[in-house]
Amino acid sequence: MLTDTTDPLSWFPYLPRPHQDKAVYLSAEVFGSKNVGLLSADCGVGKTIAVLSGYLAARYDDPTSRLFALTRTHSQSKVFEEELSILREQSLAITATSMVSRVHVCPIRAQISSNTSTGFTKACSQMVKMGRCTHYWNMYKRHREEGKLTIRNQIRSLLEELLDTGVVSRDRAEDFANLHTLCPYEVLRWCARNSRVVIGPYSYMFKSRVRDSLLASVGVHLHELDLLIDEAHNLPSHVLDSETARLTGEDLRYLKEHSRELVRETRVDWIGEVVDFLWETLMVKLDSFGNRREIKLDKWDVVPRFIEKESLDLLVQSHDLSLGDPENAVHAENPFDRFVDFLLIGSKAVESEDWHISLNLMKNWHGEKTPLKTNLAIRPLNAAGLTAPVLRGARSALLMSGTLRPLEHYGKLLGVSGALKEDLESPYPKGSRLVLIDKKLSTKYTERSSELWRLLAERINAVLNTMPANKSAMIAFPSYHMMREILSYSIDTGYRGKIIEDRGARLEFVTEAIEERPQAVFCVYGGKFSEGIDIVKDGSSMIDLIIGVGIPFSPPTSYQQAIQDWYNRKFGEGLGYYYSSVVPSLRQVAQLIGRLRRSPSDWGVVTLLDNRFMRYLSILGDGIVSDIWPYESVSEIRSAITSFVEMRMGDNCEIF
Repeated sequence: MLTDTTDPLSWFPYLPRPHQDKAVYLSAEVFGSKNVGLLSADCGVGKTIAVLSGYLAARYDDPTSRLFALTRTHSQSKVFEEELSILREQSLAITATSMVSRVHVCPIRAQISSNTSTGFTKACSQMVKMGRCTHYWNMYKRHREEGKLTIRNQIRSLLEELLDTGVVSRDRAEDFANLHTLCPYEVLRWCARNSRVVIGPYSYMFKSRVRDSLLASVGVHLHELDLLIDEAHNLPSHVLDSETARLTGEDLRYLKEHSRELVRETRVDWIGEVVDFLWETLMVKLDSFGNRREIKLDKWDVVPRFIEKESLDLLVQSHDLSLGDPENAVHAENPFDRFVDFLLIGSKAVESEDWHISLNLMKNWHGEKTPLKTNLAIRPLNAAGLTAPVLRGARSALLMSGTLRPLEHYGKLLGVSGALKEDLESPYPKGSRLVLIDKKLSTKYTERSSELWRLLAERINAVLNTMPANKSAMIAFPSYHMMREILSYSIDTGYRGKIIEDRGARLEFVTEAIEERPQAVFCVYGGKFSEGIDIVKDGSSMIDLIIGVGIPFSPPTSYQQAIQDWYNRKFGEGLGYYYSSVVPSLRQVAQLIGRLRRSPSDWGVVTLLDNRFMRYLSILGDGIVSDIWPYESVSEIRSAITSFVEMRMGDNCEIF
């Protein structure tokens, strides 16, 4: 426990950067006082090492302490692995494991996938039960008298050595498992059970069935855990997506064709009746679409009253073949998996008004409307109702992000308004960023035209050709459609190469291309390229030019309207649009802008092509105000960028 005589900075391995000490102190206070905390700090502050140091200062002497560090993606867990490796130099007792799903590390996954039509999870479970997976059984044996699984003694000794010699990452676990012909996932699971720190994705805590499976697998209770959530601005949208259930018309056709054998296999008599009920809903509602692509349904349109809760619970339990892998607890690999998940989520929806149910035409479908090209969706509206019980149910929780502004608003969205809060000032020197905002053009739907696309292309051209191609540029659009329309006009990228994002694009290709030469990367807000990769080399950003074309407001759908109405009821009439659309949309823009500077030596230009940005500067951060240059003409763009670059060169700043 943290005491008055303990300085949290004693755990910090470096000389703190500007404001970094405040992050250490907040972390120590949150974890030491069993509280919830919100930390907003720009990229480059060094949040991860700071909050880990604060955690250790507060909790190191408590042998029962367990920290779960949660990230949006597996790739982001590497930052935690690296920082924990540094902290281990101060104390070898800091054990840590980075978890990934069984399917991602299975050494024979190609063999399993090619020999089954039921999905990896079921095939893996069957191989283990039949004793055919040597990688699994090389690690375990059954106790002769009790019949329980126990780890082999010689393997236990090797695992203890693995855990004691460094952070157990995916790579280390796979190398170790390959050397001893073991299952890499079981290696990770054993190490996680015996680690002070466990690293994993959001779903480990914020998807109910996954959380239950994980806690049972690791052998802890929620109230015993400290939580650290990275990139927490994503959490509201993540929990809404994670508790969404979908069932397609194709799924229902399969279920109709196999309903008898499913009833025979599960011994649940009402399965066939439910399938017929849902199919009838599709057929009856199909003519209601008109020119729409989505129609709202009543909860009783998809959740028949004759479903028996007891048999549904048994169906869910018997259908769990996760083998201790929390991610596989709800891994929907076939129509029946999705059917069970749909009924489970539906049983929650009938108990609350905080859900939205709809029938949707599939994306990119044009032609005769048919039930096979539709899907039923059950989606939650109340993100706080899903996050707050976890955040307050844990021993303590700290949420951090470079774009968690305004903090009080995110506190409301997450249901933790009373959390301890710290919004750190920017660590970057003033004058290192120019932010150009267009005063005339707007990409508002009613103003879109071929002439608008031409004017936007003209401005993008001017920016790309005025800014020296010392580093790469990133140009983001609200949608692929808008990007295609604007790119249909000739855009000269100057001395940069050109990369255009599509739905099948590989992240590795982008990073490799940027390392080879400066590129102009055309992408969508919130997509793979704008948020999925960290374009940094030697701690410095490889981007010095950001162009944001328009604001990525969500398209008008019945679900978006339902969320807006829910926030109006929750926070007050008129605030629904702000919380449901403005905050998440501007957050995507702020994420993009954050890529410009990752070290104190970084500098560059941001150009925002939409006059509506002037209304929402507070969401982008107070520090942006001093960098703004509102402009009206293309010539003013060129003049502003030229003056800024000359000033930076005159200050003897290095241009890469």
